Amino acid sequence: MKEQMRDKTRDQLQQALNSAHVRAEMSERKSDLEEVDNSWYQRSLGVIEISDSPVKWINILKKDGSQHSPPRWWIVLGIPDDRPISTSRETKIKTIRKKSFPLFGKVVDVTWKGDDGGTDLIHILSNDVSTKALASRIGNLEIKSQANGFQGWMLVIDRRFRPTTEDWDAIETIARHLLSSSRTF
Repeated sequence: MKEQMRDKTRDQLQQALNSAHVRAEMSERKSDLEEVDNSWYQRSLGVIEISDSPVKWINILKKDGSQHSPPRWWIVLGIPDDRPISTSRETKIKTIRKKSFPLFGKVVDVTWKGDDGGTDLIHILSNDVSTKALASRIGNLEIKSQANGFQGWMLVIDRRFRPTTEDWDAIETIARHLLSSSRTF
């Protein structure tokens, strides 16, 4: 009974990744990575470990639904970076999807906004065609630098998705941009 009630988002994401030729394995529960970017109102459904990619792990976060709001999911992709990351110049940028008609229209352009900490990532990602296509297909993206506990970058997707090979290639392109970005302190 408990197995039938369990949220299977992590299982479905791992299967979709394996179908897209990404080597993905379930991690043991209660990993320290489950706490990265996890707020008080969210709970982790567990971590998926990725092999042979700049993206090393994925944590699925969920906010349970209530009487007046449906459940929500966040997919947090971890991109380790050994270079020192400044805690005073944090990077936090996100996509802004421009639509042909507000709320319901088709996405016609994607730009990035926020504080890129002097890395020029806003300009680089706003001009990357594969990144624009990814955000148009799967939804809003957010990038954050992380220096406490986990050191590196987090790419956060604000909903569940089933990545295709094309989606994963675009995610890896973003990861390579992050790992090759310049740092200023």
